[in-house]
Amino acid sequence: MHVEKNVCESLIGTFLNIKGKTKDGFNACLDLIEMNTREELALREVGKRTYLPVVCYTSSKKEKISFCECLKGVKVPQGYSSNVKSLVC
Repeated sequence: MHVEKNVCESLIGTFLNIKGKTKDGFNACLDLIEMNTREELALREVGKRTYLPVVCYTSSKKEKISFCECLKGVKVPQGYSSNVKSLVC
């Protein structure tokens, strides 16, 4: 039960780009640079600022709203999952 919950939270956190839940942070980019892989996902320095690249599965605001509206309308058998409607704004 807990494994499914953790996987679901991880996927939703990554899909919605929730701070602290996604694994695509600064340290991940540094690891890619160190391993010399996926150069398109390496950090980008512009002037004095450093930017994280946008990954292909990053959702736009419109897509995030659409996903939350979809979750809000989900109907499941009683006791199958928590009340999703109360968790989605």
